[in-house]
Amino acid sequence: MLQSLSISNYAIIQHTQIRFDKGLNIITGETGAGKSILMGALGLILGDRADTKVVMQGSEKCVVEATFNLSGYNLHAFFEQQELDDLNPCIIRRELTAAGKSRAFINDTPVTLQVLRVLGLQLIDIVSQHQTLELNESSFQLQVVDAIAGTIEQKLKYQEVYKNYKQAQTTLAALVQKEAGSRQDEDYLRFVLNELQELNPKEGEQEILETRLDELSNADSIQQAASQVNGLLEVGDLSLIDRLREAKTWLSAAAKHHHGLQQIMLRLDSSIEELKDIAQELQSISEQTISDPQTLAEIENRIQQLFHLQKKHKVSSSEELIVLQQQFELQFEALGSLENEIVKATLHLENCKNKLLQEAELLSKKRARAIPQIEAQVNALFVQVALPNAVFSVQFEPIPLEKCGPEGADDLAFLFSANRGFAPQPINKVASGGELSRLMLCIKSLIADKVQLPSIVFDEIDTGISGEAAQKVAILMQQHALNHQVIAITHLPQIAGKAQQHLYVYKQLENNTTQTRIKSLQPEERVEEIARMLSGENPSEKVLAAARELMGE
Repeated sequence: MLQSLSISNYAIIQHTQIRFDKGLNIITGETGAGKSILMGALGLILGDRADTKVVMQGSEKCVVEATFNLSGYNLHAFFEQQELDDLNPCIIRRELTAAGKSRAFINDTPVTLQVLRVLGLQLIDIVSQHQTLELNESSFQLQVVDAIAGTIEQKLKYQEVYKNYKQAQTTLAALVQKEAGSRQDEDYLRFVLNELQELNPKEGEQEILETRLDELSNADSIQQAASQVNGLLEVGDLSLIDRLREAKTWLSAAAKHHHGLQQIMLRLDSSIEELKDIAQELQSISEQTISDPQTLAEIENRIQQLFHLQKKHKVSSSEELIVLQQQFELQFEALGSLENEIVKATLHLENCKNKLLQEAELLSKKRARAIPQIEAQVNALFVQVALPNAVFSVQFEPIPLEKCGPEGADDLAFLFSANRGFAPQPINKVASGGELSRLMLCIKSLIADKVQLPSIVFDEIDTGISGEAAQKVAILMQQHALNHQVIAITHLPQIAGKAQQHLYVYKQLENNTTQTRIKSLQPEERVEEIARMLSGENPSEKVLAAARELMGE
């Protein structure tokens, strides 16, 4: 329940504090006095987008704050999910600066407008002249049927299954598309994979081949150099090894008497042995190094093949070719796995479709069973709003599963006729503005008894009705307010007369500046206001008596 609304520096409201009671709260005032401004301020609390033009001229910011009593309404899950303090009363505040910065708070914790809207939908339902247009929308009509029929939980279950069904459709379509793309590339993939598999590159192969290629390309010079140096070391009388042996002989006699010469003798022995090893290795290299044009050609061809595929696939080594081959092999194997995934996804979609059919059929049956009751209840309320000859009916039929949506698999339309004997037709073709307002009031009255709704605001939906119709609408609003807080902005004295609290909106000139004021009327002030609504300024005693009669005095 909305307990209070505080407004500061909003449009032409400098500051006002409004308290609301249980039951029927009526707001009246002259045209242009600021009732629409009041609704705009309330809209800020509910998450509407704001225009900086609403900040009072000369003010830095406007602030709107509302206090709600949440007793009896289970919103714990919402507060827990949003990590907000679950306090009662709940205080919602909205601030808007002249520079365009907007901030929203729930129990002094900053929140986004989306969070504010989610909470606002659970706190207040605003019914305006504009909202009567919703009566023509299929989604709104289905919501009405579900609320009155008590199928909201069933619809939520259906929507979960519908969500799974649409996800299964998306998954299958993505797999099919992916497979189609893979199939288009299959020939190319098979070709390049065959190339790599036939080449079969080995790790480190390229470095080994390049080293071997260098040796074979220079075999003659390698063999000649090794043979020549080997001859210098140990072939012939003038070989280097023989000369070192001769040097050792020359030193042997003197070395017995000189320690340094003994060390040199040892070093000569070591050098002779090292040179003998070198000579043997040179001889082995000379003997093994043979010019082999065929092997040379094979190595050159192998290296050329490696370079060709490296250039083709924009890599620079045999190792990278091996990695690429492994990737292509995995892609090729994935073609088969996609087929398996498509089979599984198709079966899953079929299961989801069967579940969706079951839930859609169950939802449709529950809706269909409730429609005669809905028609009877609305038609019964027509008498209370001075539409005794009006007829309301619901055209209802299932639709194919392929055309079903998140609201179900039903095609539904509200039909209306203001005059008995004429076939009901779609509302937008036959209902006047006043008839739409009364039909919306009847429907909202039925919904309010079915769903948890702390407060309902009727924003001049009584436009287009008067006289006896206005009186009956007033009685219905009064009945509606027995179990719910009702706030109604009205121009009709019949409705104002039923108020449990009567708020009056007026303009006042202060310091050459127009200000909007709001006050709660005392009983005698109410009589005067309702009398003015009946006949204008300076009402007669007869009009004042009529006002008291409307108030039930």
